[in-house]
Amino acid sequence: MKKLHSTFLTACSLLILSCATLKNQNSEPSTALERLQAGNARFYSHHMKHPDQGPKRVETTALKQQPFAVVVTCSDSRVAPEILFDEGIGDLFVIRNAGNIVEEEDVLASIEYAVVHLGVRTILIMGHEECGAIQAMVAGPDHAGHHEPAHIEAILDKLKKEEEEKAVLDSPARGQERVHQCVVANVMHGIHAVEDTLKSEDMVPKEGLSILGAVYDIHSGKVVFLPAGRSTF
Repeated sequence: MKKLHSTFLTACSLLILSCATLKNQNSEPSTALERLQAGNARFYSHHMKHPDQGPKRVETTALKQQPFAVVVTCSDSRVAPEILFDEGIGDLFVIRNAGNIVEEEDVLASIEYAVVHLGVRTILIMGHEECGAIQAMVAGPDHAGHHEPAHIEAILDKLKKEEEEKAVLDSPARGQERVHQCVVANVMHGIHAVEDTLKSEDMVPKEGLSILGAVYDIHSGKVVFLPAGRSTF
């Protein structure tokens, strides 16, 4: 009888837990951050919805695009925001380059366009673990054993000159921890650069505008949002 009672209680507990989980999954995110977090949770838990990717969405967005967030991230083939956040056509305004360098005219212009002309109020700067550009910067030519082509060297020089990167390079951190800290430092630098740029632009609407920072883990598929990397105007 005791065993039957215990089994019944366990079954009830599992049912309650399942209902709570289902409720959380079905509840609509109220902010852009919550929507990004929910989409990534579906991705790394293998419960993707693949929303808004059919011909009907193509037809709808041909008339007008209304992305809910800008994502600035690396060109790395493993870091595709629409997939990592389980979003569809027209949902994200994505800007990518090697090392997610923000201080490029085309990157800043693209961000301004999304904010001014598309009404986007959330900007995400996202780095990723084991970033090739960051690893090359940390290693340097002496450790790598060779110099990179001119344009790659230019990117590495930009990274080295970031104040946030200098602080890490001057710290005792070594190995993968050093690379990780440099990835985070580059994201923080991107946030500061975007914030400074948008604040100086009179034509950019500031109300309700927020800048987020995150790092994508290429091993787990999880996007970790940085508590310190949040700037709200």
